[in-house]
Amino acid sequence: MRPLLLLLTALCLAAPIAAPAQEPEWRQSADYDVLLEPFGIEPSQLRLEAGRPVRLRFVNSGQRSLSFSAPAFFRAARIRSGAGDDLGDGGFRLAAGERRTIVLVPAAGRYSMRSANFFHRLLGMSGRIVVE
Repeated sequence: MRPLLLLLTALCLAAPIAAPAQEPEWRQSADYDVLLEPFGIEPSQLRLEAGRPVRLRFVNSGQRSLSFSAPAFFRAARIRSGAGDDLGDGGFRLAAGERRTIVLVPAAGRYSMRSANFFHRLLGMSGRIVVE
């Protein structure tokens, strides 16, 4: 019994202890503006650094409500608590003139961003998010 107890103790001590996930330094987030226009997204290619917190400020400059969708990007990113609670489908809508800020840590990859409106996509409201 005693050798078994010693063996179990040794195994427990030898097992690596997982370090708790470190909270990103949100105050040091890089700022990026994303302008939603009736038939475009500026910039059309958004370049971000993987693992570095960013603050994305979305602005609707149109006269009507516009949508933004990037499901794979938002799903892969670590979104700051409370900053993207309604991104379940990977996108959102902004009323004319409305602004929205989302703070997150992007994951490496290439993602598409677009309007959820098919007609707007056909007229150019789409782009890429490149995270390296």
